[in-house]
Amino acid sequence: MSADNLLYEPPGPIARRRNRLISVIGVLLLLGCLMAVGHRLDASGQFDAKRWEIFLHPGTLRFLFDGLVATLLAAVISMVLAFSLALPLALARLSSRLWLRTLAASYIGCFRAVPLLLLILFTVILLPSIGLNWSALGYLIFGMVLHHSAMAAEIVRAGILSLGRGQKEAALSIGMREHQAMMWIVLPQALKLMLPALISGVLAIVQDTSLGYIIPYEELLRRSQQISSFAPQSLLQSAFIVTVMYGFVSALLLALRRWIERRQAYTSRALIPEEGELSKLDTLVPAKSPAST
Repeated sequence: MSADNLLYEPPGPIARRRNRLISVIGVLLLLGCLMAVGHRLDASGQFDAKRWEIFLHPGTLRFLFDGLVATLLAAVISMVLAFSLALPLALARLSSRLWLRTLAASYIGCFRAVPLLLLILFTVILLPSIGLNWSALGYLIFGMVLHHSAMAAEIVRAGILSLGRGQKEAALSIGMREHQAMMWIVLPQALKLMLPALISGVLAIVQDTSLGYIIPYEELLRRSQQISSFAPQSLLQSAFIVTVMYGFVSALLLALRRWIERRQAYTSRALIPEEGELSKLDTLVPAKSPAST
């Protein structure tokens, strides 16, 4: 009996009926809540055409699209810089040198603990005081890189540790140096394992760009606020449109993550021979006769 069978037992007929009943009740409750909210919104006139007509204007759509481009620009630059810094941080965290491990652990612990909003505000206040007068994009990227590089460094470190010591020791046994084993053997395998987690990190970066609203950086949420200031009657509608745009980007990233996870699972199953295949291999290997021994 495998460990999976010991830890998990498929539900029986009674449990399946109970699960279906709970699911149906949950769906009905959700539909009831949505209908109640929709009724209240309709009663307050939120579905009136005059509240939505501003979003049919090409200038409004272009204005929001420019905000989406600014959001993605900040996210891409922050992602590249954060992940570039995360790799040496993770390697330093795993170093055999105590002082290097201490520095990396201090950096990671500090910038993981500080809330990103507070870190961005601190960046906006500190950098101009030392003569670094950047744009709002620069301040936002600087704060996000500090925070997300620490988060990504822990993901990279966990991916490396998940391989165990066997891969590295095997590389060292054939004459590779430690840095060669890490670069050519350990990291490529660890990268495959941590890709889904890194994509979740990218999703967090995209969502955190909305904190640029407080600087202010002309990202998507800021553009939404400007539209609602111009047309106060469309405040809820503006927030809804921006939510849909963020949701679309998030859905693409989540779909990419699920595709990678399915591909990794398929590759893992393909590499493990089935029991029937093992028996075929046994028949191909000639048995040794007593005389030959």
